[in-house]
Amino acid sequence: MSEIKMIASDLDSTFFNDKKHYHKTHFAEVLDKLTVQGGHFIIASGRDVDSVDPLFKSFAGRYDLVADNGAVVRTADGELLQMVGLHVADVTDIMAVVNEMPFEPLHGAVFTGAETTFMLQSQASLNLLHKATMKKVHENLQFIDFVDQIHELILKVTITFETEKTQEFIDLARLRLGSRAHVTTSGYGSVDIVAPNINKANGLQVLASHYGLKLDENLVAFGDGLNDAEMLKAAAYPFAMINGDESLKAFYPLAVDDNNHDGVLKTVDTLIK
Repeated sequence: MSEIKMIASDLDSTFFNDKKHYHKTHFAEVLDKLTVQGGHFIIASGRDVDSVDPLFKSFAGRYDLVADNGAVVRTADGELLQMVGLHVADVTDIMAVVNEMPFEPLHGAVFTGAETTFMLQSQASLNLLHKATMKKVHENLQFIDFVDQIHELILKVTITFETEKTQEFIDLARLRLGSRAHVTTSGYGSVDIVAPNINKANGLQVLASHYGLKLDENLVAFGDGLNDAEMLKAAAYPFAMINGDESLKAFYPLAVDDNNHDGVLKTVDTLIK
């Protein structure tokens, strides 16, 4: 077995249980063992920085971060290694595809900027509970009338549809955008659109290069959704969650337990002593 120096985990339905909680004592034990071995724990999530850091306050400075499906890469000590975004013209085209759909999204599109989070005023009433949640998570949330009112880097566009309608939108968005963007899904109807060639594997490669490591020799990775596919493919030791997407479960070894029973941390315990 090659030396394990990087452990990367998705959050929702992977590291987190269904109530969005995790076992902090167990996590601390894993971090302690990994630190002794000179390793790195990486949170690799479709979530943005603002919705990750508050959940790991007691572990600040102890985890690297690949956020927004790879658009943002930050080291444990706070060094920003990557921040890549979409052009406003491409985001305008994304919303044109949304408007062409014969069905509405469940939630208004969320535009994650480098400094600010945006939503369209015209979509804000689609789901008032979601709107309230966004305002709570993102203190800097702004409502705009048109996409071209955004004057900063757009790291990610997130749109949520009914699960059975998600693929129809993904197919049309990929057709229209071509090589101008990467369209992916974490499942459960959520679609993320980021800059071309950006994904979790890309972000992890940035970290690996920074630390002088190799993904195909030093990385353990855990994921449950299709936005984890590139990361699992790149890892020396990939694990699909028992509760994950069937296409991943058919191709990769399974974690020793599901997300509701500390599957990630229990599997790590078998790998590092």
